[in-house]
Amino acid sequence: MTWLPSCYLTLCQRTIRWELRGTEHLRELTDREQGFVLAFWHECLPLMPLAWSAFWQSAQAGVPRKQGLVLVSRSRDGGMIGRMLQRFGLCAVAGSSSRGGTVAARRLLDGLRQGSIAVVVPDGPRGPRRRVSEGAVRLAAMAGVPVVPCAAHALPMHRIGTWDRMLIPLPFARGVAVAGRPILPDGGTAAFHAAVLQDALDMAADRAAEAVCA
Repeated sequence: MTWLPSCYLTLCQRTIRWELRGTEHLRELTDREQGFVLAFWHECLPLMPLAWSAFWQSAQAGVPRKQGLVLVSRSRDGGMIGRMLQRFGLCAVAGSSSRGGTVAARRLLDGLRQGSIAVVVPDGPRGPRRRVSEGAVRLAAMAGVPVVPCAAHALPMHRIGTWDRMLIPLPFARGVAVAGRPILPDGGTAAFHAAVLQDALDMAADRAAEAVCA
């Protein structure tokens, strides 16, 4: 049944009118050889591939598109998500904390060092909602790259009753995506940088929600 959500998101991709904020942070990093970590809350999962496509469509001619690597579980649902993400130019890396996690983390780390973007969801896959695990900042610290906090919101949309209160955009909606200032987890503890990232992700989510309602 991968085709059904893929077709729905493709319809949204073609009809949502996007406003992108903070793209100067992304453009500055995409001009560099090194990669970076792009982080957002799990509730934004249906929206971010669409915003990702919109960002690259708005990129200036001649700017090389960086590969986006997304960690997904080795489950059936993870495989479905991985195939769906490929439609939006994202490459799935299969692994989890219980199965293949070390190999997947190594692949993300190698990708960052080679200039790719590691897309992470710090409160996924099971929550708690809007609580950052330290994995994202540890990954960035090991690669020596920054983390960019991002968020997206759309109206009209539907917020479903899952643990993450996921946002489902509707076709022909207005969407706003926000990229915050990069955070370089250099010095200090992983817990400290996780708290900084958590505040930045909440701020990006608030900015996106306020902007789409303006």
